[in-house]
Amino acid sequence: MEKFFYPRSLVVFGASTTKMNLGQIVLLNNKQIGYEGALYGVGSHAGEINGVPVYKDVADLPEIPDVAIFLTPAKTVPALMEACGQKGIRRIVIESGGFSEYSHGNYSLEEEVLKIAEKYGMKVIGPNCVGTVNFDIKMMMPFAFFKDIPTGGRVGLIAQSGGVGGTYLRAITGYGIKPGKFVATGNKLQLDEVDFLEYLLHDDKTDIIALYLEGFKRGRAFFDLAMQSEKPIIVQKSNRSPLSAKIAQSHTTALSSSDEVIDGAFRQAAVIRIEDEIDFINAIKVIRLPLMKGRRVAVLSRSGGHAVLSADACAKYGFEIIPFPPSFIEKLKTIYNTRVIAHQNPLDLGEIFDYTIFTDILEEALKLSTYDGVLFNHLYSANFEAEMSRTFLTGVEKLVAKYQKPVCLAMISDREEILDVSKNHAFPIFTSPLEAASALHVSLTYYERKEVRNARGRAPSYDVDLHTIQTIRERCLLEKRIPFTDEALTICSTAGLQPVKSMVIQNAKSVGRVPLKYPVALKLISRDASHKSDVGGVMINIINKKALLTAIAEMEGTLKRLKPRPVIDGFLVQEMAPSGIECFVGGRRDQAFGPIIIVGLGGVFIEIFKDTSIRLAPVTKREASDMLKELKAYPLLLGVRGKGRADVKALVEVICRVSSLLINCSEISEMDLNPVIVHPDGQGVSIVDARVFF
Repeated sequence: MEKFFYPRSLVVFGASTTKMNLGQIVLLNNKQIGYEGALYGVGSHAGEINGVPVYKDVADLPEIPDVAIFLTPAKTVPALMEACGQKGIRRIVIESGGFSEYSHGNYSLEEEVLKIAEKYGMKVIGPNCVGTVNFDIKMMMPFAFFKDIPTGGRVGLIAQSGGVGGTYLRAITGYGIKPGKFVATGNKLQLDEVDFLEYLLHDDKTDIIALYLEGFKRGRAFFDLAMQSEKPIIVQKSNRSPLSAKIAQSHTTALSSSDEVIDGAFRQAAVIRIEDEIDFINAIKVIRLPLMKGRRVAVLSRSGGHAVLSADACAKYGFEIIPFPPSFIEKLKTIYNTRVIAHQNPLDLGEIFDYTIFTDILEEALKLSTYDGVLFNHLYSANFEAEMSRTFLTGVEKLVAKYQKPVCLAMISDREEILDVSKNHAFPIFTSPLEAASALHVSLTYYERKEVRNARGRAPSYDVDLHTIQTIRERCLLEKRIPFTDEALTICSTAGLQPVKSMVIQNAKSVGRVPLKYPVALKLISRDASHKSDVGGVMINIINKKALLTAIAEMEGTLKRLKPRPVIDGFLVQEMAPSGIECFVGGRRDQAFGPIIIVGLGGVFIEIFKDTSIRLAPVTKREASDMLKELKAYPLLLGVRGKGRADVKALVEVICRVSSLLINCSEISEMDLNPVIVHPDGQGVSIVDARVFF
């Protein structure tokens, strides 16, 4: 990977000596910005481009370049790669597009490229990309002109789209952020975001990693790297809408779209997810400051109105604006003569015009253990206070470094003034109280999630009876059906998830003496009815044998009237569980991220309220507990309106056991436990229904 960012020489295929084209732009750009490595071109005519030699054949090159860049029609790439392989070139960047439109026999161009790469041990970026940039050595693979190249940047940027990546490169430099390294992965035929994330995590010249992605090729591998990262990872993930409107076969599938899985994975791995370009830039800004480690904010403002706006913004993100301690108020009286404005949090500094006083007050606020961070509104006139404001900004930067607390500074002035400060001053600034509060929220959220991630411990391991599961699976495959409810509950029991007592009967004649305590529930067993309640296949609170016989007859009558009529494979009779809070626990295998676990409010409302939390399996007990705390329904588990606390500990155990089952049994593709009835604290849970899919 190192050669892609520190090449000693580059060769560009498709460079024209007679007219301006993309290949020529790459060579001219590197020549003009000061790349010190050797440059070569290969094109249809030999010659030179601004002193760069161009050859007709790669074999004629006087040395073996570290990287070959292709800007030729897609159909020409395999032959050129073969020539590069024979020459000894092992790093390839395919910037050309159009690969999917061409094929040769039964093999696509992509397959040809991969075969040649494997043959020669090549590493390939692209196709349809713009390659890499290393600002420190002024090396640019994109086919666009750059100027005023900054060096010494500590931000690494990975983009799936060259267009979006280029936009972000220009955007962040406009806000005083220096990029260090950049790569656009394009179609990710071979190398993808995981390869470059791993490289940047080990790069001692990269402190922050930011990514724009449209999809994951290896989500689990990305997650595993992020779980170990001490560097902040910021991601904008687009392409969020569902690709298919097909009806899901299970609640788990319906409630865990690809994007929701990504949200859960990012939360678990402390990856900062943002929504748009401004959030992207602001996240990079604030993450360079010391992290916010609590919710207590001191608000200092040169405008009373902006102080009110700040209070609203802080309330939006759940920050605490607690009063200043008396010692702080007394200290203020020694710093300046107060006349009108009350000493409270937010503190209105509108009567002060001596900039040294602002710095002194800020320092006193930062000294206080009472606060975790400061939001400072600096409203000023550029015509009269521009120079003083820059001096003040330098003072803020020094205080932040000294006290290691974040100060989100909202500088509010003329547009041109703010743009100039943003571009030319290293310390990050924001343009409104809401933007500053949002940045503090990003900082705090990252800190909290990182703390949870680093303290997660080991996921519990449970024994699973895989032989019993395999027996059920073979029976289902033979009969071309999913497991019946009783079989699904048996699978649960193999992992220590013990369901309520039950028995299977074929019809009313086989009822006999039911060895269960009444009241009982009656449930249809049918290979044609995955959702039993939708076809009238569930009856509850049956008080005795006579009522059970009546219920069976009524259910059979209801089913006979259905068109098409579902097959009756039997009936499941279960003891009624005590009342409690109905929850849902499920899991499935995501194509990119592997086994996931999902929990939420259960019963018939699971898909209506969609109050769920997702993590990648396996989960620790702490992670399972955090999943529950994310739910809007969590207060129900804690007890409301005189009701006692539910047995959260037992529900956490269920989540961990389902997680372990998915890890240990790769044959299970999806499973639902719904409902899991959670009883009062200390009384456990009841598992009354389950569905499993192989």
